[in-house]
Amino acid sequence: MNTHIYIMQKQFVKTFFLFCFFGLCGSLFAQEFLTVLKTNPQLLDEVRKQKNTQKSGKTENAPIWLPFFEDFSNYTGYPNDNLFVDKQAFVNATFPVFSPTIGVATLDALNEHGEIYPHLTTSPRGADTLTSRFIRLDSLPIEGGALIPITSKDSIYFSFYFQPSGGSVVGEEIWEFIGSQPNINDSLVLEFGFTKDILPDSSVTVWKHIWSTPGFALKDWTLQNPLQYFKQILIPITNIDFFCDRFQFRFRNYASLAKQDHDSWVGNVSQWNIDYIRLDVHRNNKDEFTNDLAFAVPTTSMLEKYQAMPWNQFHIDDLKKNFNNYLTNLSDGPRASFYKYIIYKNENIVYTHPTQTAVNTNPYFSHGFNSIAAQNNPPITYLPVLTDPVTYKIIHVYANAAQGEVFCLSNDTCVYEQKFSNYFAYDDGTAEYGYCLNNKLDYAFLAMKFLLRKSDSISAVRMWFNHTKDSANLNASFTIMVWSDDNGKPGNILYSQDNNNPKYTVNFLDFAEYRLNKKILLDTGVFWIGFKQHGNVQLNIGFDQNSDSRNYFKYNTNGSWETSVFKGTPMLRPVFGKLNTMSIKEPAIPDVSVFPNPTTGELRIENRELKIDNVDIYDVFGRKHKGTKARRHEEEWSLDLSNLANGVYLLRIQTEQGIITKKIIKY
Repeated sequence: MNTHIYIMQKQFVKTFFLFCFFGLCGSLFAQEFLTVLKTNPQLLDEVRKQKNTQKSGKTENAPIWLPFFEDFSNYTGYPNDNLFVDKQAFVNATFPVFSPTIGVATLDALNEHGEIYPHLTTSPRGADTLTSRFIRLDSLPIEGGALIPITSKDSIYFSFYFQPSGGSVVGEEIWEFIGSQPNINDSLVLEFGFTKDILPDSSVTVWKHIWSTPGFALKDWTLQNPLQYFKQILIPITNIDFFCDRFQFRFRNYASLAKQDHDSWVGNVSQWNIDYIRLDVHRNNKDEFTNDLAFAVPTTSMLEKYQAMPWNQFHIDDLKKNFNNYLTNLSDGPRASFYKYIIYKNENIVYTHPTQTAVNTNPYFSHGFNSIAAQNNPPITYLPVLTDPVTYKIIHVYANAAQGEVFCLSNDTCVYEQKFSNYFAYDDGTAEYGYCLNNKLDYAFLAMKFLLRKSDSISAVRMWFNHTKDSANLNASFTIMVWSDDNGKPGNILYSQDNNNPKYTVNFLDFAEYRLNKKILLDTGVFWIGFKQHGNVQLNIGFDQNSDSRNYFKYNTNGSWETSVFKGTPMLRPVFGKLNTMSIKEPAIPDVSVFPNPTTGELRIENRELKIDNVDIYDVFGRKHKGTKARRHEEEWSLDLSNLANGVYLLRIQTEQGIITKKIIKY
């Protein structure tokens, strides 16, 4: 390609994204654009669950001992209340770009209820905080229950990784956005606090500014160092005031709302991702590495194109040849590692990928992600045999081969649920943005492409809608449409259904379902399904930026079908099967609370909505531990895991409503 033309195209893409982020593209030339989320559906769902169970997080703040460590791996929602006292940060694995280990805490402009802080304006103001529980920095426990004092000679260091949101790399040059980049006036601040007694029965926490950074673009780092998606900060603790029994740290996010042409575009902004927080003695300013092998990104579907598909449409050609894993070695030298994956069907092991001989994995910060094909690109050799809807659970394990060298166990495993149900899905079920079409010409269509290997009847369409300010998009209307294929674009209209409006679901994470008025029988081959938008009130459909399906959807706002410039997937799913009066959704099983997790021995299981019949524990290789018995109490179950070796285990909880599996860490 001509270099001058390439540079012009590159500059156009950057300019286009800037217009999108400042809400200008709709009023200028863009025919499709993204909007930031107005709410956080995962946190809204957490709020709903707590209201339903009348259960809240911990309110006590008993001091915890060193070492303090959290990498937010393998859970979503509020921060772990065994370590943190507030709920404003959002723990997730979809907003970061190549985090050191899977999962981060994201600070943004949404409160603990998943809604925009009402006091925020276009000037920076305080938004989220992530505050630790009290930490004992006065002493360390030793064997026998005695305490030894901590002093500055013990060389205490606090460290963490951070990243501004707003970028991901496609190829080596083109940048696309995930999340909202903090602007230059926004900031991320770290403070240390100590509790000071002012009266015999009264005290106050004194906070001191320790570190901060203004907002900036992630690409500024990676242009200098292609591997520096996150930056680590190490801070020595030398102030004598902090050597107390009630030390705390907190991160604070100062955010400003972007000025928009339309209120309906105002959404979540100024996002920072925090990972791998460590606080301990006997460290130094060179203590940048840990003997830790980990997943950095959630693993992938076993299907070539889809995240989920109807079980009766599956064919061997739908399988990928390999999984795609991003694996890190956070040490300063090679480490012996092993990898395997196990596939469960109905809680029974149906396939175990052979464990290879331990191989040396090079360190990430000098060599990049693990390049051993057998680990980062393992073959998919299992062929599902499907006679009914089923969900496979695929558990990937990547860990130190040398026993006794494990730093953090929770990031060694990554779980993917592969669904063969009654619908097609390109998206992973989580929206990072909203997707809109400019309908100023009263001509706006979106169509998604699917392949039927057997003729079948489409019965419904599911769509996920982004919450907008004042729910403005609920006034929008659209027509559901089904097209035949015409040489890679929508052709003849096979069906249309008018008078539809966006809907929000009760638990925030579900898709709104639109049942078709009649059964539409589709022949084998390619078909397209989507909508025609009426008027210029934006539908604002959810947009998953971690699943790129640009080859499978098109938009039309001027009479011509175009391929999107945005990496991602509009969240729209066709549903197949007979029409009936019963909901086709699988009944949801209320979740259970398992704590403490990680645990040194005792484990408790609680949920008042379920009747738990039995509890079993398995290792990651599917072996049941018969010597560990669960005991039933009045409102909970308990297990004593002190006889188990440190590691990752699976808790299988049998209830009247189905089976729940939880991953637990014994350390």
